[in-house]
Amino acid sequence: MAAADLYEQYSRIEAITDPQRRGRAFEDYVAALFAASHFEVTKDAGSARPRQTDLLATRATETYLIECKWRSARADIDDVDGLRSRLRRTNGTVGLLISNSGFSGTAISEVADHRHQPILLLSGEEIRRLARRPEQLAHLLWRKRQALQVDGKALVDEPAQPRRTRTRRPLPGSASRFVAAGRPDAPVFACGGGFDQFTFAHDVVDVDWVIAAGSGATLDVDVPAFDERDVLAVIDKLADLGWTSPDARWSIQQARTNWHGFGAAAFASELSQWKARADTPKAHHSEEFCYVDNCDGGFYTLTSTIGADDYRRATQTHLSIQLHGVPLDTGPLLQLCRSIGVHHGTYFRTLAERSRRVLHLPDWMRVPIEPIAHIVTSGTSIDPEMEFVTGIVIPNPFSLVQWRQSEEWSTAGLQHIESAEYLVCDLGEHHLRDGKPYTYWLTKVEVARTSAAAVFVPGVRWDLA
Repeated sequence: MAAADLYEQYSRIEAITDPQRRGRAFEDYVAALFAASHFEVTKDAGSARPRQTDLLATRATETYLIECKWRSARADIDDVDGLRSRLRRTNGTVGLLISNSGFSGTAISEVADHRHQPILLLSGEEIRRLARRPEQLAHLLWRKRQALQVDGKALVDEPAQPRRTRTRRPLPGSASRFVAAGRPDAPVFACGGGFDQFTFAHDVVDVDWVIAAGSGATLDVDVPAFDERDVLAVIDKLADLGWTSPDARWSIQQARTNWHGFGAAAFASELSQWKARADTPKAHHSEEFCYVDNCDGGFYTLTSTIGADDYRRATQTHLSIQLHGVPLDTGPLLQLCRSIGVHHGTYFRTLAERSRRVLHLPDWMRVPIEPIAHIVTSGTSIDPEMEFVTGIVIPNPFSLVQWRQSEEWSTAGLQHIESAEYLVCDLGEHHLRDGKPYTYWLTKVEVARTSAAAVFVPGVRWDLA
């Protein structure tokens, strides 16, 4: 049923004066609401006998025994106990008590104190919101169930869009930093560039590198993030569920300047510094970012466009996960999607072509390059005090006319970094930060594509001068 039809149905209920007719109409509305979210709904289910419960809603592993109350008084502890007595006759079923007038304090406390036999509470205000946005039902129930099971809290009348709270664990930082003459060592490096959702990485999992023929698979998710705080909440969720690592790389792009960095912690810190970025010459009224990290069986990118103003509205927030194939256990992916508010419209697609391309540079480009900056990584399992040079920053050679006229330009996707002033490169073999003179030259560029972004790994070799 369309949202407009559900809202009209709910509006008609409010006009009914006869309590019995209104109660039956309310049950019909709740049944239609659950059916719109692909639940199988049964009225007067036999599992509740000998006492009657209004509805039983089932979808895959979710089963809800639902009791609906539309009356002037709030639902109280007796209503909770009545529903719980019927739950004792079921197995693995969650109770759902819906009360148009809300709940007494003792009813809420009773639910919170007995999470071993979960009952969720849905108020009239929440029902009114769902009449306009029925697609939010699945996530609302999921949030209530998580809060009860994890925190022992019975959520009622929570704001429609929960704001970002303090993360439960610190975001992973990176041991790498940019080291350049005349600049302080930092995990962020600013340089010239333009808009294009790309970033540079240290390494990207090759999802095509498998024994079987064919290419990998992708899971693309439109993330319901509406502003910067929602975006940071997604990063927190990725960290909570083990999807972030110290190897994460990212870029934030304004009209004339790009900022490249290491680690989720630095990204969260830098994203909030939008006013400084908006003060750059000819800054645009919005900015883009591309965040990349490896994960079990592949890698992913998170991209978005955010307004460069106090509202920080986010649009086109997209999570694209590239995998070796469709995993046998989809539990971690399902948990990730549900935790960020995505319950529908997620599908695996096999890739029509290889995700990763490698462009080996011609001999005329393999010339010594003077680095603009070094990427220094501290600590090893052998000696935490040791420092290695793991990458360098070099002038971008792909703005040359010779490249724009070549076939490799479009096939390798080099047009995405045409406006970049510098390339952030990876050293295939690291060397100590020992002050010795080294010669560097660019040998190849690996390009990995997701549905929303391009990830570049420029490869550099070195030798002692």
